Amino acid sequence: ALSHICTMTENPPLRLLTVGDGDISFSLSLKRAYPAISVTASTLVESPTELCKLYNNAAENSAEFVTSNCWKEQIIYKVDATNLKETIHDKKYDMILFNHPHLGDSSLLKSESLAAQRHHSLLAHYFHSAQDILSGPQGRIHVCLSGNQPKTWNVMEAATNCGLKCVSQESTSCPISKWLFPLNGDDCQNYHLAEAKSHYKPPRKFRNGKLGSKHFLARYGYRHRRTEGDLFQGDAKEMNVQESVNFVFAVDEKTTCKLPVEMDGNTNTCNICRMQFDSNEQLRAHLRTPALPDVSYKSCREGNPTTEDRNEKCSSLPTSAPSVSAKPTIVPTTESIAINNATILVEATVEKKYDSKRLKNICRQADFPLSEYIKSKSQCETAIKNGRVFVNRLVAFDTGRVLRENDIVTLVKEGQIQAAGGSSEQVANASVIKFVHEIASTQTPGLSVVIANKPVGVRCVGSFASSTLEMKTQKHYECSRGAEKLFCRTLTKLDTGCAGLCALAISPEPLEQQPDLESLNICYNFTVLVHGQVPETWKDGVYAKVPTKGVRQWKRQKTEDSGADDHDSSITLSSTAIDLDNAIFINSLDVLSISGAEQQDEQCISTLTVSSCHDEGRMANVIPYILRKLGYPVVCDRFAKREYSRLPRKMKNVLKQKICIGLYSLDIEFERVKQTVATEVHKRTQCEFWRNALEQVEQSTSCSLEV
Repeated sequence: ALSHICTMTENPPLRLLTVGDGDISFSLSLKRAYPAISVTASTLVESPTELCKLYNNAAENSAEFVTSNCWKEQIIYKVDATNLKETIHDKKYDMILFNHPHLGDSSLLKSESLAAQRHHSLLAHYFHSAQDILSGPQGRIHVCLSGNQPKTWNVMEAATNCGLKCVSQESTSCPISKWLFPLNGDDCQNYHLAEAKSHYKPPRKFRNGKLGSKHFLARYGYRHRRTEGDLFQGDAKEMNVQESVNFVFAVDEKTTCKLPVEMDGNTNTCNICRMQFDSNEQLRAHLRTPALPDVSYKSCREGNPTTEDRNEKCSSLPTSAPSVSAKPTIVPTTESIAINNATILVEATVEKKYDSKRLKNICRQADFPLSEYIKSKSQCETAIKNGRVFVNRLVAFDTGRVLRENDIVTLVKEGQIQAAGGSSEQVANASVIKFVHEIASTQTPGLSVVIANKPVGVRCVGSFASSTLEMKTQKHYECSRGAEKLFCRTLTKLDTGCAGLCALAISPEPLEQQPDLESLNICYNFTVLVHGQVPETWKDGVYAKVPTKGVRQWKRQKTEDSGADDHDSSITLSSTAIDLDNAIFINSLDVLSISGAEQQDEQCISTLTVSSCHDEGRMANVIPYILRKLGYPVVCDRFAKREYSRLPRKMKNVLKQKICIGLYSLDIEFERVKQTVATEVHKRTQCEFWRNALEQVEQSTSCSLEV
């Protein structure tokens, strides 16, 4: 028996229609949560048999949803979300819901601008079509988007052009009652939330936020699934849907009339999504199937889409969108990452059977020439990270890149060119500690200050394990000096998750008895890449005090006096010099504006140097904290996921969630002698590197899509 089911005596139940519900779990979870509402599910798939082939849980969900001893609801097949009146006919609904709309077309992966344009068209035609089957002025149209899709796909513009206004925006983790019921207060009181039974729960990854966002209906069985379903051949079987938001729209009363389907005159512009076409025939073809996936479900079942499948749909695309060519024009690059300077080991042309396959899968196929050198996905990822793999003579940045028939894939000899994140030698030795400098004491025999370049993941302090920097340095110098026993102490307490230079003291005598170390002064110079365009005044440098509270509040032991007031959230900047023992000096070096079709407004990143003599450790944690409070979080800071999600996809593919901060320079004063020790700054922190890399990606994209 169902608990908390209300009895509707006066008004008919709320009628909902879900479109594009892949495995029917969204419709089923809605019905489980509010049994008194009426839910009709719809899908683009042609039949129940095809639906079960795409999703392994669809049969069970469908059976519970439609059978007479359960919910007795309906599933409608072959429903086009952009042409609902033709497929739904004369039925009317109080709300139409579209959860995570997506075309599921891999050919759009190469061009972010084309993907954004096509999905904007999908949203616009969905909004236009949904108004035809709304029950009345109180009707609502829902769509759920994630990440930067609302901005990238211009959802607000699509809705406004169709005469709609946004009446609600809520996170998917919020109770759906906040946006589900049109009259909010009145209707919500008529419906009661049912108890979530134990057998409703899907696998934990759909409930705990592992896929990016928690969904309120996950406890009732909702699972977000890919458009391709179980036939998807990539690594990530489930899509990441972080920062998902439910948008609810209503008809704007200020709009006098609904937009016509076609414009008058010879403009050949779709009046719904504003796409332009060369001819009236192309416009009419677009209006017949405005935003259907270029690749049908039938093509997905039989394998990968063919060139004919894509060309049939691409023939109706606007001229402003580049079309896929049979063989791309090869344009050699003049950047530092060039194939001209390398020895080619093997070069191969992608055959038709590998069309639309991903780079990391093709390279290791037995009948593909690169498989002689690349045997696994990890080897492919390493080769790409080292800058050894080229597609159409341009360096490949992404292992998941989709290749086309007649693309040329090249593997070059190792160690001859620069990689995306540094030289191949640097990548190969990423886990190796390098000793870059040694300062011998002129007053105490055997005493030295050693500068080591520490990689990420190595702990500085401690003799509890042989893997710490302190123990590795001690063993290294015991071997190099032929000494039986040396004493080592870490002077720089650099965070384990940060790479850079560290100072250590080495002596044959216990270091507590070395008074010369008291004269040692070190200034640490970090290089940081941050989100945003920092003020012009930062070019001359600004000072900020190091906060004594709040940075590690989650680690502090609770005391009777500790409370919310202990958290010092205010950071004050000053142009007046402050003693760097308890302050940092911030200097702006470069700023890069990132603009494109995938973003409505410009996004900026800035390269900074941050210097400090503060020597209590964890400076690689303190600096991001200060910059975050100032409104310029470090790129890949785990507390700045929203800013990270707005970066271009190609940039995120290279960053791989690695925080962009490093300690690459030390100013040392030892025994009254001053000197600077520096190492090569990682390119990940440099605006200049991203400027060249993003330009190169654009050149590669335009080359691959050029007719």
